Amino acid sequence: MSEFELKYVAINTPFYKAAVTIREKLFFKDMTNSLDLINDEFETTALHVVCLKGNEVIGTGRLHTEGEKNIISQMAVKAVYQKKGVGSKILNELIGYSRKNGISNIALSARATAIHFYKQHDFIAFGAKYPSQKTGIMHQQMVLMPK
Repeated sequence: MSEFELKYVAINTPFYKAAVTIREKLFFKDMTNSLDLINDEFETTALHVVCLKGNEVIGTGRLHTEGEKNIISQMAVKAVYQKKGVGSKILNELIGYSRKNGISNIALSARATAIHFYKQHDFIAFGAKYPSQKTGIMHQQMVLMPK
């Protein structure tokens, strides 16, 4: 049995609320409007997955559909669990979910510091890096290479 368990969660659950807290701390630290930034137009309709160690949420990711493309976003792992396979587990789950549902066109916008991680999972960068409209942090558009 794996040390970590993945679970899809609804937005009215304690696990979802714990995932939001992780996203706030990692993405929007010291921003007074962090919940407004998290609650964008995709938040309530997106698929949310959390990674659990026991009953503790240690990572999260989000998936939504735009036309015939799935967008992975809001991937976050608590610092103490980074580089331990948690992000890969979440990412592979969201990719697998997309493929099982007939969607092979999968994209994301990676923070500049995470580009290497996504390249290890067969995503390729395209276009120029740009500052996020929400945070000003540099990002890169990426798309998953079809298998």
